[in-house]
Amino acid sequence: MTTNYHVATGRFEGRSALVTGGANGLGYACAARMAAEGATVGLIDLKQDAVDSAVKRLQEQGHTAFGYAADVTDEAAIKAATADFNTQAGSVDVLVTMAGIFPWVDFAEMTLEQWRQVVDVNLGGTFTAAHAAMPFMKQQQYGRIVTISSGTVMLGLPGQSAYIASKNGIIGFTRVLAREGGPHGVTANCVLPGLIATEHVLTMREDTDEFIGQTVAFQCVPRRGEPADIADAVAYLGSEGSAFVTGQQLYVGGGDRFV
Repeated sequence: MTTNYHVATGRFEGRSALVTGGANGLGYACAARMAAEGATVGLIDLKQDAVDSAVKRLQEQGHTAFGYAADVTDEAAIKAATADFNTQAGSVDVLVTMAGIFPWVDFAEMTLEQWRQVVDVNLGGTFTAAHAAMPFMKQQQYGRIVTISSGTVMLGLPGQSAYIASKNGIIGFTRVLAREGGPHGVTANCVLPGLIATEHVLTMREDTDEFIGQTVAFQCVPRRGEPADIADAVAYLGSEGSAFVTGQQLYVGGGDRFV
């Protein structure tokens, strides 16, 4: 089944959006969607070559984009990147915290070091990005923070103890951001992706097609999830039109379960 998407024009004209984990996968899809709708975008990702390539692709499409190679666990680097983007773009209107890792390790085999790394990148990286962006949003009395959790928080999958713990933490953290940001015109919401056919997902196991087929069979919408589906949700929550929506979690998984 094919899906045709209509991209609205002008929804982000005059706005800026900063995306962590923005050089690839879902992060890039979100950045590209908002750029297509008029946003100036900033991409933060770990590897310089990936960042440069992603920025070049966006610029070749006629978009204004800036790139920063930084580790989300490095608070100083994230604050510096955010401050530079604010200078270059004139504001930080939207923040999308997509950066994350999800190694599969059975709990019995997991070390404390591995646990801390996953929590530090996923939950800690959400903190550093939000902590860097919030002052700019408060000052301008406007902001949209879109954090990324995971549909796996409702499943308790084996081998995902640290990942699911960190992603559950993001939901609670987002609610606090909503409370503290609300009086300053800042909303905070969380997107929970279901099974989405990113490059990583398509190569993570030998029986991927069968695995995706089994998931699709339980969905209300009988097709596999695509990065554009997440980009749609993020773009809505990052837009001016979501002004009265905050502290919420939005599951995007084709209706295989209900939140």
